[in-house]
Order: sequence, then structure tokens, then C-alpha cells
Amino acid sequence: MTTAPNASLKDVRQRARGSRSMTGPREPERTVRRWSFSNRDFMWLLFLLAGLLLALGARVVAHWVATRPMFEIQQVRILGDLDQVDRDLVQKRALGLHSSFFNLDLNAANAELRTVPWVRAVAIRRVWPDALEISVDEHRPLARWGENELLNTHGERFVAEYSGVLPYLQGPAGSEGQMFEEFKSFRSQLSGIPLAVTDLELSDRGAWRLTADNGLEIALGRDDVHARLARFITIYPQLLRVASPAGAVADLRYAHGFALRAAGSAKDSRS
Repeated sequence: MTTAPNASLKDVRQRARGSRSMTGPREPERTVRRWSFSNRDFMWLLFLLAGLLLALGARVVAHWVATRPMFEIQQVRILGDLDQVDRDLVQKRALGLHSSFFNLDLNAANAELRTVPWVRAVAIRRVWPDALEISVDEHRPLARWGENELLNTHGERFVAEYSGVLPYLQGPAGSEGQMFEEFKSFRSQLSGIPLAVTDLELSDRGAWRLTADNGLEIALGRDDVHARLARFITIYPQLLRVASPAGAVADLRYAHGFALRAAGSAKDSRS
């Protein structure tokens, strides 16, 4: 296609548009977007990298400081009014953790120290720069439980060697809480006579039987045990005038009285 020399640029464009419309619809123009990196984006990226570097540097420095020999635990002070706990053993276990002032795992240390015989609980405090202060709560034995365990003054069972004389408690599995409370109640009731409980037994059927320090065995049964014991305590001073209850068996499982049998006689099988 030719144009006259004097044709204007506008005429040329119009002819070109006309020729394109005759050949069919015009394809849409593709828009090419260019990603631009502004100064603001650059600054945010710079801040992010700087933060990561600072965090990494702080972690490295913290690890380096925590592993310095000057901060390793060198001293352990044991606090508490302790009769049975071996202080030297607690100290040895604490030093055996091989920890520093900064990286000591308090939960792991607590669990480790509670495995020491007679230790009920501990409270650990760091003392700058290389010491620990450990307050120890010791089991206080109240009674023997079963064949090999002890019961502390909180009603908790624990295992430890003990050569002292303690009352003996025996009952079904899981009954230690109930027996702990009843033992204290029976002991309080008998203190006015005065008698002390040396053995307390709870049968699988829920019947109570206790033995006093003079050998008197008292069968209480299952129901109204404290009321039955209170009636017996009321009559006990009169009983002493006519008979010696030492080593005898008092059966309180009657509605309005009790039976007293000499030691060695046949026992009533009711429970």
C-alpha cells in the first residue's frame, strides 16, 4: 500500500486501522508487568536479615556464656529440719547433674532429688554465680503400711528403711487416705483413757479392728464405729475395777453393749 507524499500521519493511521478491522477481531494486547524493588522493600529485607543475625548471635553468645567453667555449679547448700534425709547424698546428686547456673533444668533436678530416700519434695534456688540452695521437705513417718511401706503425716505412702516403732495399718488397696483419717480420729478418742493405737485394720468388707498399746483388741465392725468406741470409752474406767482388759478382745458390734473375751479365747467371726 502506497501513500501520497502529502498524506498526513493521521490519514495513515486511519487506513491502517481500517485494514485491521477487515481481517478480523484484533487480539488483546498482552500486558507485561515488571516487578519493581522499592527502597521500602529493601529496608524491610535489611531489617529482617539484621534481626536473624542478632538472634543467631545472641544464641551463640548465650551458649558460650552458659558453658564457661566459672558458671558450673560448684556449691550446694541443703536447708531444712532433717532427721532421716542424708544431706551428703542430696548434695552429691545435685552436683552430679553437671549443670551450670544458666542451663540447669529445674524439673529434671527436682525429679532426680526426689529419688533420694526420705525426700518428699524439694525447692531449688540458684545463687549467683555457681551455687544452689535446696530446701528439702522430709517424709515424717506416721505408721507402717502393709509389709514394706510407710505412711507419712500427709497420708502419703512411701518406701524407706526405718527401725523405729510405728503403728501398723493395713487395708485394701487405695484405702490409705480413709485409714489415715480414721487412725487420727481413733487415736484422738483413745487418748483420754489413755490408750494408744498400735494396729489398725480395715477388712475388704469394710470392718474396722484396732489394737491398743496394752494389747487390748477392739472389734468395731462396719457401722457407727465412733459412737461404739465412745460408749466403750465411757465404761472403760469401771471395767478396769473388775477386770484387766490388757490382751483381751472387746467386741463392740452390739447395739447396746459389748462383749469382753480373755486373750486366747475363740473370736467372734462376725465382721
